[in-house]
Amino acid sequence: MKKGTPLLASLLFICLASTPIFAQITSQKNDLLMEDALAKFKVAGASIAVAKDGKVIHQKGYSVASVETKKAVNENTNFQIASIVKFLQLLHFLF
Repeated sequence: MKKGTPLLASLLFICLASTPIFAQITSQKNDLLMEDALAKFKVAGASIAVAKDGKVIHQKGYSVASVETKKAVNENTNFQIASIVKFLQLLHFLF
């Protein structure tokens, strides 16, 4: 796996999850989008939470947290946020 791949996948998920359209998609479609994104970017696992009107309407973990241990990801799995502060600041100024 390339070194920048987890960061790229994290940025994709943040952009995707920050759009109002994503909150309107069904849970089944969320699952398909996430499975495709994990395969495309070769990411071991991820978790998402979608909020609408200040309430979480969907949360789920996908795949595994570690390739070695095969421990499953759930909505409570902690991930390192890497170096995404600059990107988050950019989103703040754009929106």
